Amino acid sequence: MRLIRPVHQVLALIICSFLIGLGSNLFRNRPLPLLANHLELAEPGDDIVSILADPTIREIDLKMAKDLFMSGKLFVDARAIEYFKQGHIPGSVANDDIDALASDIESRIGQNVAFIIYCSDDDCGSSEDLAYELQDLGFMNILVFKGGWKDWSEAELPLETSE
Repeated sequence: MRLIRPVHQVLALIICSFLIGLGSNLFRNRPLPLLANHLELAEPGDDIVSILADPTIREIDLKMAKDLFMSGKLFVDARAIEYFKQGHIPGSVANDDIDALASDIESRIGQNVAFIIYCSDDDCGSSEDLAYELQDLGFMNILVFKGGWKDWSEAELPLETSE
């Protein structure tokens, strides 16, 4: 009988914690979704001007990444600095420190101009994580290139090293 009481107490604490967490989320300015949302995919047929005008986080493919690179858009590498030094998309910015990165992006293009974040490949979640962190800092138009460095280098597009 003594064992039942601690089990009930633990269960009550877990339920209270869950309810407090859920309740506090409801009162946030921008509540967190209860289930993760997938990024909206920008389709090849989509109008690039309308995509860049819509302040959100979107996923892009290799063709759109190449077109945006050719038009001079800023790229941000979400990989660790040692991978960035081994090779990256020319002109891209390294993700070494989030505050320094945010300051660098803001000084280059401001918070409302579109830029692209990429990672190692489509299984890497760092680009999406970084996109949400930068959105929390006020950046409004972020495109995530899910194919990342792997797709870019396999397509034999321009590369740059920093070593």
